[in-house]
Amino acid sequence: MKLGLLLTPGDSLKKQYQSGQLDRLVSYYLKPYAKDFDRVYLFSYADASFRSKLPPKVVLVPKPKLIPYRAYQLLLPFFYPRLISGISVFRVFQATGGLPAALMRLIYRKPYVVTYGYDYAQFAHIDQRPGLAKLLNWATLPSLKLASKIIVTSPEVERDLKRRGYAEKVVFLPNGVDPRVFKPAPRSKKPYQVLTVGRLTHQKNHQLMLKIVSLSRHRSKIDLVIVGRGPLKKSLIKTAKKLKLKLTFLPPMFHQKLLSYYQQAGVFALTSKIEGQPKVLLEALSCACATLTTPFAGNLVKDNHTGLVAATAPGLARKLDRLLVSPKLAFRLGRAGRRFVKENFDIKKLIYQEIELLKSCPK
Repeated sequence: MKLGLLLTPGDSLKKQYQSGQLDRLVSYYLKPYAKDFDRVYLFSYADASFRSKLPPKVVLVPKPKLIPYRAYQLLLPFFYPRLISGISVFRVFQATGGLPAALMRLIYRKPYVVTYGYDYAQFAHIDQRPGLAKLLNWATLPSLKLASKIIVTSPEVERDLKRRGYAEKVVFLPNGVDPRVFKPAPRSKKPYQVLTVGRLTHQKNHQLMLKIVSLSRHRSKIDLVIVGRGPLKKSLIKTAKKLKLKLTFLPPMFHQKLLSYYQQAGVFALTSKIEGQPKVLLEALSCACATLTTPFAGNLVKDNHTGLVAATAPGLARKLDRLLVSPKLAFRLGRAGRRFVKENFDIKKLIYQEIELLKSCPK
């Protein structure tokens, strides 16, 4: 049985490497796929770079040169007819990359499983890109309508898709993390280091994080570390200088390096306006980080049980102060968060549920 993999438009192994995600893709997806399928074909929107990183039985199918990746979404099914004909089922990592799969469903009758991880159009609206929001609504519609199964990663998205008429296709399968890798370390923490990870966009709402730190009774001691890139970096630097905050930006990094930041942070904070089911939150919880979040849809944190949650800057600042001055509270919440992740979000268990789903589709 052969499996085809479709990345999101414009994505490639090189981009996965640059964002620090390639190791995760290879270790937790490609290797298990290769173990359970006769052959795995990974369709890329770039050249053959990083082909050597792929495990045996995984074949990289690069984009032909000179073809824009947006056009390639529509042309891909016509470039490899013999190859596509031999593939049993396709896996689409996000619904935004589902147009080639929808076309292959119509032309070759090939089944596919797609992930609808979050409301893509709403994310675009929050980032003040209304044109992109309309495009995403249009682009994801055929991906959903023609899919054999739709994986959702949060109860909120599951309810939304069922309301829209996809109840028979929807399968709840959350994101996962490896708790054997993302685990607490014996090294001492930096109690006043507050860590957040995410792109520097309106959706991630880092401006709120700066406001929270500015309202803290311990603001002079706090070292805020933000891991991520994005268009709002200059604005955030300007705000931090105005508020006289200690702020450090770090670029996206490999998981093994990011792990040490989770392990040493006094608090992990996520102040997003909206999320799907954020992997960084799973990673922080798995490392037993004391966690502070806003009450966004898809939030895994249960207030006062696996972390602290509040909706306003003053409320979040008060809860941040509680974590900073109470190591016992931070320890208790961190341990509860790790137990929760180990019991429900072990990626090595979840990936085999996905593989069973993929194998059931061609029947």
